[in-house]
Amino acid sequence: MLILFPKLIRHAKRVSQPTDQIRYNPRRRCLIHIRRWIIEESSFVTRYLLTVFAWLVGFSWVVGQVVAWGTQPEIVQVLSNFHRPESVAFSLDGRTLYVSNCGSDVFGPDRSFVGFVAGNGCISQVAIAEDGSATVTKQKWIDGLSGNLGIAVLPKATTRFPEGTLLVNQGISLLVNQEGKSITDAEQLGTGILFLDAETGEELGKIDLGVGSRVADVLGHVTLLPNSIAFDGDGNLYVTDTAKGGDRLQAPIDPNPGLIRVTHEAIDLLVDGEINAKDAVTFTPMDGVPNGVGYWEARRSLCVVTMGGTSPEGTAVYVMDEDSFPRDDLPAPLRGDVGTADGIAFTPAGTMVTSRFAGDLLAIPQQGEPFALDLDPFVAPADHRLKVLQDGSCLLAVPEQDRKDPKPWSQNVKLIRLPPGF
Repeated sequence: MLILFPKLIRHAKRVSQPTDQIRYNPRRRCLIHIRRWIIEESSFVTRYLLTVFAWLVGFSWVVGQVVAWGTQPEIVQVLSNFHRPESVAFSLDGRTLYVSNCGSDVFGPDRSFVGFVAGNGCISQVAIAEDGSATVTKQKWIDGLSGNLGIAVLPKATTRFPEGTLLVNQGISLLVNQEGKSITDAEQLGTGILFLDAETGEELGKIDLGVGSRVADVLGHVTLLPNSIAFDGDGNLYVTDTAKGGDRLQAPIDPNPGLIRVTHEAIDLLVDGEINAKDAVTFTPMDGVPNGVGYWEARRSLCVVTMGGTSPEGTAVYVMDEDSFPRDDLPAPLRGDVGTADGIAFTPAGTMVTSRFAGDLLAIPQQGEPFALDLDPFVAPADHRLKVLQDGSCLLAVPEQDRKDPKPWSQNVKLIRLPPGF
């Protein structure tokens, strides 16, 4: 408004001049001048007010951006040169990220046949700083694996294995040789869960899941595609069997998709090929192609996402209280028709984040409707994991398997920061 004052003062000076016209009625003359000034300067006033309004709008937008900065999910780093990364796991201290490169490739005249090449899989090691920044330290830390998918860290020591031991699923029924031909002998797949030293990478043991294994005897069927791994609060082990690829074997094996549970006490016994209790190994059947499994600590529940079959069960999120196991049935889905889902993770605020083959991440808050994160598209985002940083934000590591890319060792792991309270 200070810009208007000089013009008003000039009109006031005209009013104060001792002319004959205003001596007899200065008050009336002053009002006339002010009215004339308003009429003459109306266009100026309009322009001035519009300018002020524009500045206020712009200022409000800037303030909004400043407030929003750091409060929206954002991709903060892209790690490159992985070989079809399928899953990731943070060490117990959060200083290391382990990446399971499944080593798949494409074959055939049109390069459309996807096969997981025996011996091509490996695990990468990534250092994580306190601020969440990452540096790839060993691209091929452990190699020679076959169809390795899920990876996890043992949260509670057993007699045989210290806490922090790595577990990796491998030997799936979609294995092929170097020429892309399916491995049809189920006994050659080596299906099971490897236990690896987190410092040296040395193999410490294995739970066999394939033909002739103790687990197959107890469950009454062979595990075909051990996929994702998780532990509950008591250290019990869970593995999803997506159960694809049995038709490639000679003789074919019928699929039994579902969730395998191994009690903490039975882990060592199964590594030794033994078992001592009726409920030590149990199975929950799941239609709809079970994929990722994760532990929701705040609700003491196991969560499984499915990626196929008939909606809503086929593209759903299931939540099962850990005390409800062993169980042979499923509850109603927490959410149905969420899309073809893979990984699953949970923020301290209780928001569930799942990755989808469509190329995005879906957030499912405890209150309100699910929504896709506003991020650049992903390429086949897979089994992701999350860690909480010192400032209360979360670092979400998302591997991009990109299984149809004809170039191996050209895929990424993207790091997303979720703001505190997300």
